[in-house]
This record gives sequence, C-alpha cells and structure tokens, in this order.
Amino acid sequence: MPEHVRIQCNYRYSYTVIVNLFTSKDGIKDYINKNVRINNDEELGSDELTQRAANVVHGLIETCEEFEVYDLVQVAGITFANAYDRELKL
Repeated sequence: MPEHVRIQCNYRYSYTVIVNLFTSKDGIKDYINKNVRINNDEELGSDELTQRAANVVHGLIETCEEFEVYDLVQVAGITFANAYDRELKL
C-alpha cells in the first residue's frame, strides 16, 4: 500500500476490490472497471467483501451522472486486488 494511503487509513484492514461493470448504450456494449477501497477494523471474509463492494458500486450507479447515459449497467465481475493489515509485521 502506498505510504500516503497508509497514513490516511485509520482502520486495521484495508482491501482493494476491482468491480467490472457491463454497460450498454444504443446497442453498443462496453466494460468499465471501478476500484473500490473498503476499510474495516475487523477482518472481512470474501462474501462480506463482495457484498460491500457491490453496495458501493450500486450507490455509484444510482447517484453518479457518469452512469445516466447508459441504457444498462450490471456488475459483471468482482476481483480481490489486495489486502492490507496495519498490524502485520514482516
């Protein structure tokens, strides 16, 4: 994790999740990736992490003007990119 992010993160765990979105506008299909950072004081399992990332992206789809131009936006995939434990010592 970059130093500037480590300093800003007050939680024990920080996860980066990539959410792949399928979009369609006027018959033109495309994919968009959104990086989502999820911070928590408790370790999260993959199901909880997936649900939280999907909730964040769903909120973006509902509120951001970026997605208003599309006829269809769907979550196509979720990838766990990395995890950081503040208390992990090497």
